[in-house]
Order: sequence, then C-alpha cells, then structure tokens
Amino acid sequence: MKKVLFACMAVLLITTACSLFTQNKEEKFVNPLFYKQLAPFAVGSRETYLTPTSMTYSNSIIHTKDDKHENGWTVVPCKLLENEENYIVLKCKDIYWRGMGNPYDIYKYQLDKCFTTNDEGKCTSLYVKEYYYDEYSTFPGESTYAVELD
Repeated sequence: MKKVLFACMAVLLITTACSLFTQNKEEKFVNPLFYKQLAPFAVGSRETYLTPTSMTYSNSIIHTKDDKHENGWTVVPCKLLENEENYIVLKCKDIYWRGMGNPYDIYKYQLDKCFTTNDEGKCTSLYVKEYYYDEYSTFPGESTYAVELD
C-alpha cells in the first residue's frame, strides 16, 4: 500500500512540476525582426513595438526621427496566434471597446519587399504590412511600416 501511495505521489509531483515548467516557458518570435521598431508610413499609424504578449505604440500622431514621445506610449495586451518566419498574427485587446462587438482585434504583420538599400545594393530595411480586423469587418484595414535590418 505504501508503494502504491508513494508511486501516486511521485507521478503527481512530476506532473505538477512539468505543468508549472511549461506554463512559465516564454514564447518568442521565430523571426527577431518583429521585435524591432516598426516605423510608420501611413497617416494615423504610430511608431510600434511588438512582443508575443503585447503591442506598444506611441501616442504621438506624427513620427519624426528625433521624436521624444512626450505624449507617452500605449501598451495593449496580446496573444500570439501564428508565429512564422515571414509573418506573425496577434490577437490584441481592443482598448476602445465599449461593450458592442468583439473586445479583441486581430493583427497580422507580414514582411514585404525591400524598402531601402545601401551603396552596394544590399537591402537595409523592409516594408512591413499590417492587416487588422475584428469579427465585424468586411475587409481588413491596412497600414505600412518599415523595419531596419542588421
């Protein structure tokens, strides 16, 4: 009886330890480019930084190279839905939600063609297309950003 009880306790402890370990495992983007600053092109888009669990964007409407971000930053909680080399998909809380529709928006960030090249013709930055929608959208919204390459 003691051996059975000991075996059950051992299995329970191992299972608990494994579940705690996997819960604390940090999710990371497959492509580290998605961690870099996304510099906006579109009017109304803002300087943005992404992580697998958040979207952070400047509260400044106009982005300049020497922006001090005096209006601060907004951080939106997100969940990583898809994580590929050329794109990611995030489900983010709609911070403007007022009880109608879905309190979440879906954002897809897709790496696109080369934006700038150096004197040797090597690509130094890429376009990044942002597609966003909620459950009531008939077509997604779209913005364009640039991301610097190393």
